[in-house]
Parts: sequence; C-alpha cells; structure tokens
Amino acid sequence: MSERMQAAKAYEKALFAGDRAGVGRHFTDDIVYWVAGAPPIGGEWRGRERVLDALWNREPGLGAADWGSEDVWRDWYEADDRVIVEIRERSWLKSDSKDVMDQRTCVVIRFRGDRIGEMRDYTDSHSYEEFLKRHRKDLPKFAKRKKGAT
Repeated sequence: MSERMQAAKAYEKALFAGDRAGVGRHFTDDIVYWVAGAPPIGGEWRGRERVLDALWNREPGLGAADWGSEDVWRDWYEADDRVIVEIRERSWLKSDSKDVMDQRTCVVIRFRGDRIGEMRDYTDSHSYEEFLKRHRKDLPKFAKRKKGAT
C-alpha cells in the first residue's frame, strides 16, 4: 500500500474516531474541501480550521441529527497525486428507521507532498434533497429555516 493510500485511510480512521487533531495533521494549511450541490447541502470550505469546523459541525449534507448508518462498501483507488474512494452507505434517522437513504459518494482526495490539499466530494445531493422534503422538521440544520428556503 502506498504512502498516499495509507495517509488517506489514516485520515478516514481519525475522522471516524472523532480525532480532530489527528484529522488536521493530514491536511495542508490551505486545504480546500468542496461538496457537490448548492449550499446549504453542498459548498466549499477553505483552510485547515475552516474545513475541520465544517466536518465537525456536519455543515455539508443534512447536518447533525440522531443518525443510524451502515457501510455497504468502500472501494479505494490510487491515481497520480490522488486517492479516490467510492462509497455506498445507508443512513436513516433513528426516529424513522424505515426511511433509509441509500447514498453513493465518490471522494477525490488530492495530495501535496504527504498531506491532503484538496477533497472533492461528489455526493448524490438529489437523494439528500428528497430526504429533506420528507424530514425537514426532524433535521436541526433545516428545522428553523422557512419552508421555501433550503
């Protein structure tokens, strides 16, 4: 396994463990994190602290909530200066475990040297938008927004 692949998997392990400092050690100071879709589901965050805040506050996607989830699969690839991970996972609100969102994502992790300088997250934002239509009141990120705003 290459050093880039090891670093990408170590980043993900630190993220899933809630190790903010560990995640930050894998980033360049000027990292850019881009998520497909219009704000507030998608967007762009720049700089190590801002990206860490976005990840910890669950700013991309549907935000923090009482989620259940399961990984279906993760496939890792390496190309030039990047690592690519294709992900299929299922998520649901614990308050409505029968409404399962089957999510597919492709994340391109680009390196500068031995650190991550850019992440591009090609999540299927349409599935988020459809889930939001059914569960707006249950998602704290959106519950206080006016119905016409997203």
